[in-house]
Amino acid sequence: MQNATINQCSGVFYDSGGEFGNYANNEDFVLTICPENAGQKVQVEFLNFNVESDRDVLTIYNGDSTAASAFGSFSGLTNPGLIRASLDNISGCITFEFTSNNSINETGWEANISCITPCQTINSQIDNTNPLPNSDGYIRVCVNEEITFDGSGTFSTDGTGATYQWDLGDGTTLDGQSVTYSYDTPGVYLVNLNIRDTNTSENPEGCANKNLINQVVQVSNQPDFTGTAPVQQTICIGESTTINGVVSAIEFINDCTPPVSGSTFLPDGSGVSYETSVTVDCYDADQTLDDISQLVSICINMEHSFLGDLVIEIISPNGQTVRMHNQGGGSANLGIPWATGAIDNNSEITTPGIGSNYCFVPGNENPTLVGGIQAGGVFPLGDGPETYTDLFVPEGNYSSVFPLTGLLGSPLNGNWTLRITDNIFQDNGYIFEWGINFDSAIQPSELSFTPVIVNQEWDADPSITNTNGNTITVQPLNIGQYCYTYRVVDDFGCEYTQEVCIDVQEVPLANSDGVPIKYEQCDNNVETDGNSGNDSTIFDLGTQDPQVLDGQNPANFRVGYYLSEEAAVLGENPLPTLYRNQSNPQEIWARVDNNDTPQSICFAIAPITLQVNPLPAFNLEPQYNICFDRNGTEVIDLAIINIGLSDTDYTFEWSYNGTLIPDEIRSSLVPSQGGTYTVTVTDISTSALTSCEFTQSTEVIESSPPSLVLSLTTRAFADTHEIEAVATGMGEYEYNIDNGPWQDSGTFTNVSIGTHTITARDKNGCGLVSKSITVIDYPLFFTPNGDGRNETWNIVGLNNQPSAKIYIFDRYGKLLKQLSPSGNGWDGTFNGQLMPSSDYWFVVEFQEPRTGEPQEFRAHFTLKR
Repeated sequence: MQNATINQCSGVFYDSGGEFGNYANNEDFVLTICPENAGQKVQVEFLNFNVESDRDVLTIYNGDSTAASAFGSFSGLTNPGLIRASLDNISGCITFEFTSNNSINETGWEANISCITPCQTINSQIDNTNPLPNSDGYIRVCVNEEITFDGSGTFSTDGTGATYQWDLGDGTTLDGQSVTYSYDTPGVYLVNLNIRDTNTSENPEGCANKNLINQVVQVSNQPDFTGTAPVQQTICIGESTTINGVVSAIEFINDCTPPVSGSTFLPDGSGVSYETSVTVDCYDADQTLDDISQLVSICINMEHSFLGDLVIEIISPNGQTVRMHNQGGGSANLGIPWATGAIDNNSEITTPGIGSNYCFVPGNENPTLVGGIQAGGVFPLGDGPETYTDLFVPEGNYSSVFPLTGLLGSPLNGNWTLRITDNIFQDNGYIFEWGINFDSAIQPSELSFTPVIVNQEWDADPSITNTNGNTITVQPLNIGQYCYTYRVVDDFGCEYTQEVCIDVQEVPLANSDGVPIKYEQCDNNVETDGNSGNDSTIFDLGTQDPQVLDGQNPANFRVGYYLSEEAAVLGENPLPTLYRNQSNPQEIWARVDNNDTPQSICFAIAPITLQVNPLPAFNLEPQYNICFDRNGTEVIDLAIINIGLSDTDYTFEWSYNGTLIPDEIRSSLVPSQGGTYTVTVTDISTSALTSCEFTQSTEVIESSPPSLVLSLTTRAFADTHEIEAVATGMGEYEYNIDNGPWQDSGTFTNVSIGTHTITARDKNGCGLVSKSITVIDYPLFFTPNGDGRNETWNIVGLNNQPSAKIYIFDRYGKLLKQLSPSGNGWDGTFNGQLMPSSDYWFVVEFQEPRTGEPQEFRAHFTLKR
């Protein structure tokens, strides 16, 4: 530091002590630093500064002497920072005046010296466009229509080497004074030309123009063709239909304030603020918020688990701030947060929840967030499935704690900032999206447009038979799809088309030959109730398709079947392919549709009669019998199998054990041998189409009368007696004794004494035979009392053994009587005297019938008087 005037644009400016020493006491210096070249400005940047506070002072002037205005006086540790000669400082110099007192001195200062060339004034301009703007100054084009922009700039100094970049308003930039571009999306775009010169003194990219051209480009949007449609989408060949052309232009309204999307995490904190901004740039530069009704809403999509944490503020581009929520509300939830309870206590877990929309609107008609709290909300506990209950704020419109009128006077363009301050630990949240909405009426008119339809017509087509305004009548001559183009042009010169197609279908036929279709089926069982009206069976309706189509190609048509004519016309409730009739006969309806478009308007119907024809009704016996003699050589009784049906109305086919019997073609058959006989009966009188047949089998059994052999299986005078009867022959036999009940076994037990008749018969009715056999035994008592019963006693069954001898004794062994088995027996007397009631003994000598050996048997009996 010294008294001097220097021209210098580099180097270091020190106090008088230089780089390593302190300045001296009682200094009073004035140093002026001027630029080296005309037009430059000096700037000095202080790296450090330390002088005795309030005693030693450095005063800096914006000029070439102390007579110029001062930037300020600096003392102590107050660092002047960067000092630059102003644009109106013609000299470009800076003057420094330093004074120190006679005591303490400090390290002084260190500052870098440099010079800058101030930015010149640059204005960009559009010289020409193709297409040219309209009378309102707007360029109007179609989507993907090219626009050429030619531009230049005016420079207060020199434009040599300047660069040009077009900002096309959709995020695209192109370099050069002349560019060509097309927009692929309808809308309104503001085009500007940005120019930078080669002066990098203030900005390494060069000095830029400050003006905005905001050339409006309006890109036409697609009109609404709703209503452009045929009266009938499908017609049958030979028919006509009308097609209406309807078009409406659609207003395009630019969204000046698109919301900020994407998650903004709100970490847990204590007095920590988080900000996110929306940039608004589509209003006039000087346009301000003049009436609170111009602000529609400030909407936030967010979640947070503790409303009482938060302060929510809106900050306008010029810094005006309104607090919309000022803590309060305790643990009330916003949205559905990820939390582990009413007090989360898990702020380190940053899993996003689900946001709800909360809109702050002007006025006080709505509650504040705190006033809108409701109880009883159920929320997932962490990742669930458990839940917890807490207070909550439902999404909707709310009033600001402090009036939003505090934003009046704010510029509309610029950054609108949402600031949320978290004041209490233990809870966090997310902002997923937010935006500020202004009344669309305050938008500049050029940002919205509604095209005008200036021409509309249908493209020519030979199948158009009449045109009435925008309505055409069409009648194609062949089947297939026919498309028609409705073409419109708007006042942008943009052409739009809407294609409308109709289907022309072949008209199907149903039973075109007119011969009634009768679908006959045989009943599935033999009916015996005599009522054919309830006969039913399963009909495979698909088998009738060929008769319904009558030669039409089944690949082009489909056939459905319906219960009634009405159902067939409507195409409702088709019958299943396998269908059981409900009455007999029954009329159903067939419907023929085009295969490509079933249930279309082009169809035909025809009735079909379902007829169930009866099976031949007869019933064979399960078994028939042929009776042979006992030798099995001669038939003594023929079997006749008789169906009982007419030989004229039915045919008969007989088989034996599965082999056809030739020449047996009548309704009855006389079998010649046993086996399985099967007859198939065919009805040839009811319907030649079905010729219903029924097959049944029966068994023919060969049999004969029995040959019978009887034998006693027990000896004479046994305790119990048993007779064994054996019948032999071709049949199956059963037995009885003394005309008693029949039994399959020939064994008879507990048979009484005396003579018995055993009969065997053929179960199939081929005869019987009877034989007698005598059981030898004695009566246990007799009663010779003159009543005519049991008057004598004798051995029973020895009549055929005349040599047998019977001796009767009293209890003392005295012989009372000798009898002959063939005699009258003992009458209970001895020498003409009646013997008393008592037991008497006997001895019999005989031959054992089973062996022929001589035997003697002793026993006693009782005489009762």
